[in-house]
Order: sequence, then structure tokens, then C-alpha cells
Amino acid sequence: MRPRRWRALLVAGALLANALVFIWPLTLHPTSIPYAPGSAFTDLLISHLPNAAYLRETLWRTGQVPLWNAQLFAGQPFAADPLAGMWYPPNWLLLFAPLALGFNLLLALHLAWGGLGVYALARAEGVGAGAALLAALFFTGTPKLIAHLSAGHVSLIFAVAWTPWLLVLVRRAVAQPTWQRGAWAGAALALTFLADVRWAYYAGLLAVAYAAAAAMRGRPNWRPAVVALLGGVALLLLLSAPLAVPLVEFVGFSRRAALTVSEAGALSLPPLYFIGLLIPNLGGFHEYMTYLGVVTLLLALAGLGRRTLFWALAALVAAAFALGTNTFFYPLLFKFVPGVSLLRVPPRAWFVVALCACLLAAHGTQRLLTVWLPRLRARQGALLPLPGPRAALAALLVLGGLDLLRVDSTLLVARPQPAMKAAAVWVSQQPGLFRTYSPSYSLPPGDGLQHLDGVDPLQLAVTAAAIEQATGIAATGYSVTVPPFATTDLAHEHAGATPDAALLGRYNVRYIVSEFALDAPGLALAQRFGDTYVYTNAAWRDRAWVEGGAGGVVVAAWSPNRLVLDATGPGRLVISESAYPGWQVSVDGVPQPLETTADGLLAVTLAAGPHAIAAEFRPLSVYLGLGAAVVGLFILAVGALRAHRVVAA
Repeated sequence: MRPRRWRALLVAGALLANALVFIWPLTLHPTSIPYAPGSAFTDLLISHLPNAAYLRETLWRTGQVPLWNAQLFAGQPFAADPLAGMWYPPNWLLLFAPLALGFNLLLALHLAWGGLGVYALARAEGVGAGAALLAALFFTGTPKLIAHLSAGHVSLIFAVAWTPWLLVLVRRAVAQPTWQRGAWAGAALALTFLADVRWAYYAGLLAVAYAAAAAMRGRPNWRPAVVALLGGVALLLLLSAPLAVPLVEFVGFSRRAALTVSEAGALSLPPLYFIGLLIPNLGGFHEYMTYLGVVTLLLALAGLGRRTLFWALAALVAAAFALGTNTFFYPLLFKFVPGVSLLRVPPRAWFVVALCACLLAAHGTQRLLTVWLPRLRARQGALLPLPGPRAALAALLVLGGLDLLRVDSTLLVARPQPAMKAAAVWVSQQPGLFRTYSPSYSLPPGDGLQHLDGVDPLQLAVTAAAIEQATGIAATGYSVTVPPFATTDLAHEHAGATPDAALLGRYNVRYIVSEFALDAPGLALAQRFGDTYVYTNAAWRDRAWVEGGAGGVVVAAWSPNRLVLDATGPGRLVISESAYPGWQVSVDGVPQPLETTADGLLAVTLAAGPHAIAAEFRPLSVYLGLGAAVVGLFILAVGALRAHRVVAA
């Protein structure tokens, strides 16, 4: 094996070992769940793990890839939801591995992958191997990364890890512009997009700025540069299409499109938290985590100069953006820059600050080892013994690593995956096809039940409004939860709300589970498990019924993408699934025009007599996206084959 390959393997191994050290609670307990200390919630258990379990269980049980999400909100598109994670290739490991172990393995690998990208980028900028490795090791232990990992923001960690690699490929495409090099950069941004749509926006802007700065430093031939740019844009659009095309459709029907600047700027970074650059916020809130490490910060300051001006400016712009509504900068961008109005939580931009600081630190270390230290040794060597470059590098690594480890150890704990609640076990044992509703988050996601409530940043606007009426809990603004919560007392905040049993029944809600007693017409107490009450809804309807007639409906078969019914007309058949483009209904094998009820459910008119009805979710947007991705993979393969032939020749 060539020495260069040996070095690459050693660096990769060192970075993986380093990542395992920084997330040591998970390394010691690989089947546990990462939490922030003192927190009762993690997005891993709320969204990512339930979605992975839903995808796997549906695939193995029915042989179908679930395009429709039956877990929450009376259904919504699964393939269009970025949190589903189904289009990001590394997530396919979760189809086979135990889920908690699989997620922890992916997190460790992505931390190491991000560090390896920082190493490659620093080396591409002329930094020596030792200084580049130091910066890479510091990046894997960045407190911002570890804090978000403990909050369960796994898709964000995955996407951030691709950012330095994107910049490496952009740099190569600018240095030697060909459509193939541009295509690889576009593919990297597409993978970032498939991992986390939100971060792809930041990464894309950073990549464009980096390419522009690199082009300005040289005198590029504009014709091949344009060809490389077109190659990058084409592959980005093609490879991201399986998620991008259905997502654009989904956002148009969601509440996300109506975000205000105050809602989008929620959790803007308070200026006071800039103190965190010097004083670590031990055990602090992940969104406000600004600590970079004392050694990292000092080395970054040492790396400032004309050559590294881009990283300094990028860090300043990202820091200003992170302040959100606390300055004029973010509201101005929100109003005039396309796409910013769909982003929430501006402090996520601090990942750019962390990346820039590590790259500046790489340059600072290089300057220290090759310029300042030799000068000091030449002047003071006889009077004061000074360490050599290797000893100095080792000292920086130990001091910086211990500092980061001290902080990271206060940000992450590992706990066993919680057992299924007794109420959820009882409800899951009841026969039939039905949904549940909880005004108090008594049935967290991942219990295998179908919920009317739930957590997701994307919600169908019509369905969400109708659910608010049924539950008696109205949202005062944008919320990622249905029902919305304004306080942290999820168990009792909605104790005064009165649900409408008849309206809940239209959404196939058979059981209401609450941490407080409910006194509402149509609800009867069925079971009680400690402080958890389980009520039966007397107004419950099956998944479909006929209005305006006396005919009944029998559910013959159900899967997330397909519902088969036997019904007797005449009348209007109402199917308790959210109306959405892609649903197709046939009656006795003949396609029928779909109708939508006032509360956003599917409906079709039946003639007199018995009928066999099949409702299937076949979204054209998904198939168009998949077709585009196949074309993109073919183009990428052709480019790689041509490049291999050139090298071989």
C-alpha cells in the first residue's frame, strides 16, 4: 500500500478514535440514547428513531417503501419529509442494525468524516499534516456539535459533516474546472441536502462564497469555469430531486410557508452569549453554545492574515446571522434573500463559525510551528529551552483536547431507551384500525400507534387547522407540535381544553390518553394507569364511512400507501386520510375523481350497490424525483469512468 494511503488510513482511524472519546458516554453504552443532561426529551426519540422504525417495519412487513406517513396528523407525505431520512444513503444502515446502536455508529462516523474533511481542506490550503490533523481533531470535539448531538439533531450532524468535503471539491473544481469536478461538488451538496435540507442552504452559500473567493485570487478561464458550474448545478438538482421535488410540493401546502420573521428568528442568539467564546457554558443550551475551545480560539487568532481573510469574514457574517432578530442583519436577509424565510433558529449558523475557527487554527498552528517557534528558538534557544515542532504540536493537542473534553462531558449523557408506556401497551393490544390522541404528550412517538397529535416542523395547513378545532386547542403562531405547547409543562398545559368527540371521531380517533381527567361529552373512561387516563371515544368512526346513505364500510386491507375497502352506496364515501396530491381512488377498478371534505379528508361519490374501493398514494413528484436521480447517477458514473481512463492512460 502506498505511503499516502497509509497516512490517510491512520488519520481516519485517529479521527474516529477521537470522536469516540468526545462522545464517550455513547462509546461505553452503544445501545443507549444520547440526551442533554437534565433534559427529558431528545429529537432522536421524538422524530428520527420513530421514522427509521416506521420505514423499516413497513418495508419488511408489507414490502412497500412508505411514501405516506400514517404515524401522525391524520397522515401526511413521508417521502417529502426531510426528517424521514429515507433518501440519505447512510441511513439505509438502519434497515438492518439495531436502531439505537445504528444511530450512535452513524453519529461517530459522521463526526470522524467531518474531521477528515477539515484535514483534507486544510491540507489543500497548504497546511502541514500535523497542523491539519490538530484542527480536524478539534473540529470533531466542537462543543456546538456535541451539544446538538445530545439534543438528538442527528440529521444536522450528518449534514455539517459534509460541509468541509463540499469545500474541498469546490476548491478542486475552481483550480481545474471541468464538468466532472463540478459534478462531484454538486453531488456533495446534494448529499448534504438529503441529510438535512436546512443546513444545505448554509453550506451552499458558504460553497458559493468560497468558490468566488478562490476565483478572484486566480485568473480562471471563464469558459471551463462556467462548464464546471453547470455540471455542479445539474448534479445538485438531479441527485437531490427525490427529496427536493416532493418537498417543494409539500411546503406549498404546509404552515411553514407562512413563517413570520419573529417565528423564524425564534431562539436568536442573545449577544451576551458571545462571552461563551471565552467562558464555556458548561451543560448549556445547544442553540446558544458558542465555545470553540481556548486553544482553538488562540490558534485561530494566530492564523488571521491576508491569506485567511475569507475564513475570518465568513465567521463574522455567520456570527452576525446567528444573532437573528437581535440585529437588523437577519430581518433584512429574511425579507430580501430567497429561502431565508423558510429557515428557523438562526444560531445554527454558528457551525460555520466553528468550521472557520478550526481552519484558521490550522493556519495558526502552521505559522506557530514553522515561523514563530523557529524564530524564538534562534533568539532565545540558549537562554530558554523551547520545545521542537513535534513537542509543541503534542502539547497543543493535549491541552486543546482536554479543554474540549471537559466541556463536552457536561453536554452529553447516555440513557437506556425508555420502555413503552403501560397505556401505549394497552392501546396497542386493542383490535382494529384507529388513531389515538393525547393533549398531554402521554403517548410519545415510536410506540407503533397512529396518532392525531405529533411533532414535525412540516404540517398540512388545512389538516392542522381542523385538528385544532377538534381538540379545542388553537395555535397562536407557528408550532412544530400539534397540539401546540407554550410551556414546558406538557402534561397539564391543556387541562382546560375540551375536545370535540364527534370531530375527533371523523379523524378515526378511538382512544384519548391524558395525564389529567377529561370531562367531555362522548368520552368514557376505559382504563387508568397511575396518573394516565385512557378514554374511549363513543363517536369514533372507522377509517372510512358513507355519508348520505345507509351503506356500511369494511376495511379489507391497509398499509401506509394503500387502503382497500368494501362499501355500499349510494352516498359519499369519506376516507379519514388527509387529502393530498398523489392519492388515487378507484371504484370497482375504475379511477374516480377525488373530492376533499371541508376538514381536509379524502372523499369519493358512490353509486347505489356494493363496491370495491382502492385508495392508493402514488405521488408523481416522488417518481419524477427518482427518475432525475437515476439520470444524475448515470452522469456521475460516466464522469468517473472517463476520469479513470484518463488517469490510466
